[in-house]
Amino acid sequence: MVSSPELSTVAATYLRGALGADAVMVLHAAYPFNGDDFAYFLHQVPGAMLYLGVANPEAGINGIPHSPDFAADERAIGIGVRAMAGFLSSRLDALV
Repeated sequence: MVSSPELSTVAATYLRGALGADAVMVLHAAYPFNGDDFAYFLHQVPGAMLYLGVANPEAGINGIPHSPDFAADERAIGIGVRAMAGFLSSRLDALV
């Protein structure tokens, strides 16, 4: 799967501003969980795959998908929703 370099840069810039530089990581190599059908969409339209980290080591929450002891810090859900909604809103504003 190959994300659009332009959209990846725009998303990373927005998310760093919204969440802080330490909260955003850009991966330029294959991620171990990238077998996603989203790749088929990227053949048709530009896009960017984003991952929401849900681990909280201090609370003993590992956040590792497909693990038998998977646990997610549910506070991450609200953070992810607000960040994605803000990013989408900023993209729509840029089109008007």
